[in-house]
Amino acid sequence: MMALVIIGIFTLLGCQGPLGEAGKLGPQGEQGEQGRTGETGSRGFPGFVGPRGPEGLPGKPQPDFSEFIGDIRSAVTFINLAFSQGSGVRISPTEIITAEHVIRGASRVDVSVEGDVYQRATVTGYDSHRDLALLTLDDPTPGLTVSLPVSNQVFADLSQRSVADIGYEVALIGFVPNISTTTPVVTFGRIGAIWSIRPGNYEVGQVDAAATNGMSGGGVFNKFGEYLGVLVTSSSFDGNIRYVRFEEIKKVLDDLRAGSKQ
Repeated sequence: MMALVIIGIFTLLGCQGPLGEAGKLGPQGEQGEQGRTGETGSRGFPGFVGPRGPEGLPGKPQPDFSEFIGDIRSAVTFINLAFSQGSGVRISPTEIITAEHVIRGASRVDVSVEGDVYQRATVTGYDSHRDLALLTLDDPTPGLTVSLPVSNQVFADLSQRSVADIGYEVALIGFVPNISTTTPVVTFGRIGAIWSIRPGNYEVGQVDAAATNGMSGGGVFNKFGEYLGVLVTSSSFDGNIRYVRFEEIKKVLDDLRAGSKQ
């Protein structure tokens, strides 16, 4: 009897059929309200301010023409010929750089150093393309001389600066015979252009400072008292004055000293 009951139960439980497909997801519910923002915590303790370091030394003030211009005028000489007058710049106790057109056609000239009596000088060499000439005094003469910059880049005070560039302030020093042959005139301006001259392959600068007859051969100086070149163009104060840059002087100086005349 028990056996029949068990068999009957197995007969009633058939095999399990396959699972049906999953139903579709219902629509997403609405987003709940944002919870309340918690209270701000207490402010932390501020850190201690460290001690102030020692104050640095004041920077060096920018140079000014007034620091040297009065003295450096004594390095500019007056050159006198029967047919011409001009200026020059002493680069040694015996040597004077000037413009070639000032001494053109002469082999000997009269030179006044620091407004003193005239002494004789020889035209040692010249470069007519660059409008440069070198005079040599018969006797070494005491007094101020100037040096040509080594290059256009100078290292000073742990920094680098240019000796000359467009926009730099400059001073022109030369003699105006109608005004004085013992004290040179100083005018001021800025470098407005730097030109490469062809043919000839040399450079000249242009400044807007005033210059006139007699100042040819004089010097151009920056605010550091550095000799930038020799004036080669004189005009009627029209602000278009040209000078041969110091790099060009350095290129031909040894040739001029050796007597080159071209």
